[in-house]
Amino acid sequence: MIKSFAIRVSSIVVALVMMLASSFIPTKNYDVRDPEDCLLNFSILSDSHIETTDLQRYRMFNRCLTDVAKNSSGNDAVIFLGDNTMNGQVLENMMFHGSARLFLKDQKHILPVVGNHDIGNGGDGGDHQKLQQRWYDFTKAFFGKDLDRPYYSEVIDGYTFIVLGMEEQLVYEMMMSEAQFAWLEGVLAEAAKSDKPVFVFSHYPADEAIDESGEETTRLIDLLAQFNKEHDLFYFCGHTHMPMYLFWSFHDDEGFPEIYLPRLTEVGNEDDKTGAYSHSGTGAEVEVYEDHVLVRSRDFYRGEWRIEDDGRACEMDYTLKTAKADVDDGTVTPIPFPFLPLPTDPIEPPVPVTGPITD
Repeated sequence: MIKSFAIRVSSIVVALVMMLASSFIPTKNYDVRDPEDCLLNFSILSDSHIETTDLQRYRMFNRCLTDVAKNSSGNDAVIFLGDNTMNGQVLENMMFHGSARLFLKDQKHILPVVGNHDIGNGGDGGDHQKLQQRWYDFTKAFFGKDLDRPYYSEVIDGYTFIVLGMEEQLVYEMMMSEAQFAWLEGVLAEAAKSDKPVFVFSHYPADEAIDESGEETTRLIDLLAQFNKEHDLFYFCGHTHMPMYLFWSFHDDEGFPEIYLPRLTEVGNEDDKTGAYSHSGTGAEVEVYEDHVLVRSRDFYRGEWRIEDDGRACEMDYTLKTAKADVDDGTVTPIPFPFLPLPTDPIEPPVPVTGPITD
């Protein structure tokens, strides 16, 4: 208790001091698509990569958090998808967690995911266990989760939220133990008793092309796809830093909807409208309704919903299985699931743009 209190106080002091050197413009209030019928909504941000030597990135992070907090309907949860810090250093954790608590002070449910940068980023030596314990300590102090393993679940307003955790500091391999798989099977079995959708969060994509070994990824894909045959499951991930587009970020090639989140803090030139910086500050807002789940790409830095180059909103509306029958005339008509396939050609990530940020 004393240790957690000391971590909170010192981190908030550090965050306040650092903010003095990082002014930002607050954004306007926004809301869910249909406030009257929305049953649950939450925000997701990934790969903030807070670093003590990069105040531009820290300013961007703070400005994004101000927008997250301005949802007029409030957020039932906020999820950080890992790589919240660049090196897992104490001061980086103070900056990240201090800002999260200051700007999201009224937020009851904050779910952090551990990323490779948070626990060593594949480095040699004995730092992994030390950095993993540091992640536990800050998670307990700021978000009230007393963990001894990097995976956990929460039920929020009747909906199951599952956080997967990597158990080694590997960069290109998904590492899940037998214990984590057994735990995941148990959580899914319990969630299957409800007709509500299940939300799974991981820093790593469930993509065999990204996992060098592929073994844990294949097993995870099979388990989640099997669950999604009869129920509704949504998988959110980060790690790749790819910009958020309809043709890339939303797909179901593994048998369940998987949504890729971009890097939140891509520092570059604000005047550039085509490079990686044009997608910096991007996260997702998820809105749950009785018969569908709406995933909307939001530019938290600029305080606006993201629009594709062709004028379409960057969002996907998923019809739930419980609503896929039309019985008005006594017949059952399946409703098509609105998925987009992955592109057939590999996509090269854009080259980051360098230069100062100006408001």
